[in-house]
Amino acid sequence: MKDQTNTLDLAKEAVNHGLERGLSAIEVHVGQAIHREVEWSEASSVDVVTAPPKETVTADIRIYSSIGQVGTASGSIGGLAAVERLVQKAIDAATAAPGNPHAGPADQYEQSSIGLGLLDHRYETLDDGQREDAVNENLEDVRSFSGVEPKLFKYSEILHRRAFSSSTGLNRFEEASRFRLDGVVCSANSGIELSASVESRLFADAASLPLGADLAQQVSRYTDPQAPPAEACPIVIEPRVIARIMSAVVPAFDRRAVEAGVSFLSPGRQVGSDKLHLIDDGLVPGGLETRSFDFRGVPSLDIPLIREGAVGALYQSPELARARDGRPSGHEGRGGIWPGNLVLRAGTRSRNMVAPELGRYLILDDLTVSGRGWFNLKSGKLKLTGHMFSTAAGSDPLYIGVHSISTSFIDLWSGIREVMNDQKRFGSVDVSSWVVEGLSLS
Repeated sequence: MKDQTNTLDLAKEAVNHGLERGLSAIEVHVGQAIHREVEWSEASSVDVVTAPPKETVTADIRIYSSIGQVGTASGSIGGLAAVERLVQKAIDAATAAPGNPHAGPADQYEQSSIGLGLLDHRYETLDDGQREDAVNENLEDVRSFSGVEPKLFKYSEILHRRAFSSSTGLNRFEEASRFRLDGVVCSANSGIELSASVESRLFADAASLPLGADLAQQVSRYTDPQAPPAEACPIVIEPRVIARIMSAVVPAFDRRAVEAGVSFLSPGRQVGSDKLHLIDDGLVPGGLETRSFDFRGVPSLDIPLIREGAVGALYQSPELARARDGRPSGHEGRGGIWPGNLVLRAGTRSRNMVAPELGRYLILDDLTVSGRGWFNLKSGKLKLTGHMFSTAAGSDPLYIGVHSISTSFIDLWSGIREVMNDQKRFGSVDVSSWVVEGLSLS
């Protein structure tokens, strides 16, 4: 499985096998990924370590019986025999499933595959020396800052080849590259560790952005914390924080979650300020979550998730769309939704223009939370914990340490007073700073 022909052929052969078994319909998604990594760790080595390439191939099978029963199976594969075992596993799963009158392969839709910027054409010419330079240069940048030490830097790249085949005759293929650099640094003065990453479809972006210098400069500011102001203040939330918040909440827009009562959202509900607009766009050129089709072979639609503060469209599968005589959104992944690129509409004014109107205000600079414990998609509760500053127009920001804000997605979004024009991209999220009122430190 070293080229696209074999990847797509395997998906087609799996479909043919399913039809020979007497299935009413079958869909097969095959993914091949070639991973490469270069890592430096304070704990393990004084030199970077380049791992040999690693290839993984997975298949996702979805089969349909004549009475609308659906069975699914997923797993790693090494060839057609393994795929045939997955087909049997899906058949076994379908025998215990209820019939669904809307079950069946997705309809065929026009595919957008030109100009998506999925593959870095330099990929085939990259060598280990260039990959190691990406790590070494960031290590040198961190070491140039007094009082900051590198803890970990890791470069990783993936070449994805995805193929989809259906008993409807639909066949699709795409090839995409993804490059990522992760870094962890530590302040010798405060002991605070800080981590971040840069990720892109292009090697040049991941390798040339000054991640190490940015991390060292950021952690150097987290020293000598002062007491926060006693009075209530508006809070400016940095784009990197908002990107994490919006990435966390996206699964709540899955229609299945809404109808099952495990999402705090409902169609048309006013959930925030009319300044809040959120679009899921799976066709942004060069976007990290850009693709020409999802796991069901459906091209992604632009989804206005939040429109002037109200819930707009929801993600929906082919079955849910068929029940509503609509179009599936094209966001089906393995075991759930596969969000596209998130785009939050920018405002028109800069921070320098807005700051004089705020008086004293706080800045939520970065989150210290990890995992899923800081938010609840059923209740909508949210606890933001992170590094904060206090400042006013014309004054240098004063570090006030790590604080928490207990709120909810709706209260946070409803408190948005201004969206600024400093649009930045963090991972797959394009976002600007917010000024939020009505929040307090806990």
